[in-house]
Amino acid sequence: MPSSALGISVDGVGKRHGRVWVLRHVSLSVAPGDTLAILGANGSGKSSLLRLMCGFDRPSEGTVTWRTGTQALDAMQLPLNIAYCAPDQSLLADLTVTEHIRLHQKLRPALPGSDVHAVAALALLQEKGHVRVRDLSSGMRQRLALALAFSTDCTALFLDEPTSHLDRAGKTWYAQLVSDWQKGRSLVVASNHDPGEYPGAQAVWEFPAS
Repeated sequence: MPSSALGISVDGVGKRHGRVWVLRHVSLSVAPGDTLAILGANGSGKSSLLRLMCGFDRPSEGTVTWRTGTQALDAMQLPLNIAYCAPDQSLLADLTVTEHIRLHQKLRPALPGSDVHAVAALALLQEKGHVRVRDLSSGMRQRLALALAFSTDCTALFLDEPTSHLDRAGKTWYAQLVSDWQKGRSLVVASNHDPGEYPGAQAVWEFPAS
């Protein structure tokens, strides 16, 4: 895993579904190790932009480029460099919390010190290891998804409305998670204008009001 944080450049990007343009003419950049907030109302295209920046989708026009240190990356190299968390991200409902963390760590390397028990504790689920994911509350599932993302050894984190389903205590927990676990990595957050989701952001890019 490269030690340098991920730098991202978006140049004149647009995305079209059929004849409908979801977004157009977007240009922005993320300096390695910085936090960027992408702001917009529901349906503005912020989740689509986030997915383009993750390399999950290809732009219909324009380019997205990625770099760690002096090394340019292509979209095929991105999965091992990033972690992603979104409200509609599917966790495996039939697995227990412990089983889910263990499986995740078989697929993705964890940061040093982030063993199964440490990640469960990070998600405040140390007493729920035997509980199946489907039986967790929505807030517990969101904490688990975020803890898995932040404990992954990667160069950038991409979060879509990360405090969805979190109560007041959960939002306080999230702020501490960012403070303690960003660890110099680049962070891109799509948010519906909730400053608590992008604390300390060095840059903000906002979709124009429709």
